[in-house]
Amino acid sequence: MDASTLMVTFALDGSEDKVDDILKWETNMKEYLLQQIEKRTELNIAFSSDRALEDEIDRASHADIFTIILSYILMFVYVGATLGDFHSSVSGCFLHSKVLLGVGGVVIVLISVVSALGVTSFAGLPSTLIVIEVIPFLILAVGVDNVYIMVQGVQRIVNGKIRRGETLNRGVVRGIISSMMKDVFPAMILSSLCQMVAFALGSLSFMPSVQNFAYNATIALLVNFLLQSTLFLILLRVDLMRMVEKRLDMLCCVKAKLRKPSRGPSRWFIEDYLSKFLFANKWISAVVLIFFACFTSANLVLIPYLKLGLEPTMALPTDSYLLKYYDIVYTDYRIGPGMNFVFKSRNGSELDIYDNRIYGELISNPDSLLKTMKKYGQSLEFEFIKGDGGSFMTAFSDGWLDTSSCCWNAGDRFCSSIHDREGCRICGKRSMSKETKYTYLQWFISDIPRTDGSGCSKGGAVSYSNNAVFGASNTSVVAGRFTSSHGVLSSSSYFITARQQALKLAEEVNANNELIEVYAYSGFYPYYEQYDTIVRELAVNLVITILATFLVATLLLGFNLHASLCVMLTVTMCAVDMMGSMVYLDIPLNALSLVNLLLSVGIAVEFSANIVQSFTVSKERGRLDKAQDALVRTGPAIVSGIAMTNFVGVVVLAAAKSQLFVVFYFRMFFTINCLCVAHAVFFLPVFLGFLGENSK
Repeated sequence: MDASTLMVTFALDGSEDKVDDILKWETNMKEYLLQQIEKRTELNIAFSSDRALEDEIDRASHADIFTIILSYILMFVYVGATLGDFHSSVSGCFLHSKVLLGVGGVVIVLISVVSALGVTSFAGLPSTLIVIEVIPFLILAVGVDNVYIMVQGVQRIVNGKIRRGETLNRGVVRGIISSMMKDVFPAMILSSLCQMVAFALGSLSFMPSVQNFAYNATIALLVNFLLQSTLFLILLRVDLMRMVEKRLDMLCCVKAKLRKPSRGPSRWFIEDYLSKFLFANKWISAVVLIFFACFTSANLVLIPYLKLGLEPTMALPTDSYLLKYYDIVYTDYRIGPGMNFVFKSRNGSELDIYDNRIYGELISNPDSLLKTMKKYGQSLEFEFIKGDGGSFMTAFSDGWLDTSSCCWNAGDRFCSSIHDREGCRICGKRSMSKETKYTYLQWFISDIPRTDGSGCSKGGAVSYSNNAVFGASNTSVVAGRFTSSHGVLSSSSYFITARQQALKLAEEVNANNELIEVYAYSGFYPYYEQYDTIVRELAVNLVITILATFLVATLLLGFNLHASLCVMLTVTMCAVDMMGSMVYLDIPLNALSLVNLLLSVGIAVEFSANIVQSFTVSKERGRLDKAQDALVRTGPAIVSGIAMTNFVGVVVLAAAKSQLFVVFYFRMFFTINCLCVAHAVFFLPVFLGFLGENSK
């Protein structure tokens, strides 16, 4: 044999009672072949099994646990370190720092996430990779933003009292907390309720991954809001009492002189530079609006070019043995995964396998199942369906039955070539009755082939043992299947197209064959079925969540349609820009990226709702002054709170071993963060300054 590549396939009996044995066999096979790869360096050995991809994805997830934990630890440390104000002296820094308060806010976020996982697990929903990675990111974004807004609201009031020379003592603590809640609590209710309603409606999706995410997000947001409205207020009050008594953070026994703290870098930048630059003159504002309009329009044009799928290699760690296997499959193979066309009677009755509408070989029928399979296997329109429609009937009639060493019997007993054939004779093949044909067919399916060349090598027990379910009379079948194969499928788009072509072939048979009903199936079909509806699911979920945001914002803003439309427009632009960005960042659309797109809506709502709420309650008179005031009051919390917190955590994910984390969590989270901050800090204030309502 002269060949550069040899493929060996082991066909295993996948009966339910043998699953454990198969899993053990595959594990032992993997260990043996990995040893051979190290020993036989002269051979390029690559292999895979049914459980290999799942095992490697699981290994990649465990290998990146440290990276994920480090990501969240850095975010928690950042929150604790930057929540307070800055001061030039060491004692002043400790007096105005909020490390313990930040830890309390982080613990509340953790409780919210764990509560959501606990409730959904109690309800029987699985805790998937999407939930474990995305939900903490969402709740951190929302929770940290609210924490920064409340803390900075308190600091703004305290600094005002210090600047006016007022005395700070325990007696003013309650008034400060009350004033802060009156100022910021409406924005918290607005953003939290918008997100909860939007994600609750997202649970109506037909995709399990989206449903699971929506359930967890809704519960986590609810718990987070309740805890921040109660427990965090208590912690904030205790911390404020510490500060007015001039006690240092983490060193409560030590006192220091209370002075007005310095501004943080984000507040300094926004107050002194960004807010003045954006509203310096109308031309700068116009350029900002035109830029964002053009950017969103360009991304809208790119959306139809968004790719579907998830490459198997993307989910694997960089040191996976499967990477070599997929490389060889995509470059050296000339045939792809096997496929089956399962048929059964339309009316539930038993079938004659020799019927011209099924087998179609004895009396040629172009509309028979077997002939249709062969026709499409040679059609250029169906490029991903290859093979000539192999069937157990062809192997039986043209192979096993015509080979003298195969069909032997002793009366009603079949004599297999793997046993002694004393007293047996070759089967009679002339003028076979229907009963004889079916008897021989069952013998063929049960015949174990010999591989030593001394007997029958064409027995069907290995290849066709499950290809027919015989009726009670043994002269008919209840159901059966014919086999074929796909062409080489080297990308997700090919897998999606191959499945669609197979389903179209089955529809063609069903349209022209009144006897049987045919189903096309291959092992990868269940996974790629999601791409039949994923575009519709994305559109429906985005429309529902954005409309829900608009309705809730309208109710909570006192039916201020103008402000509600500003929130909806900003959220829509963030979603459109993220989808367009996925095209040039080479991020395909699948269950992971769909959930991340819904996440972008939640974060955009958090950003934009707070800005719009600050704009509507601003005491300034003109649009420009109100927009500038809203940016100064809320912008620092957005930048130093959510943006920098997420940035610190997301950057670490770039070091993950799995491309799954690098693409869908580092690359996509980073882009979501940048787009939402840009729209909230640059676009929305300028848009409100141009088109917002003046104070009445």
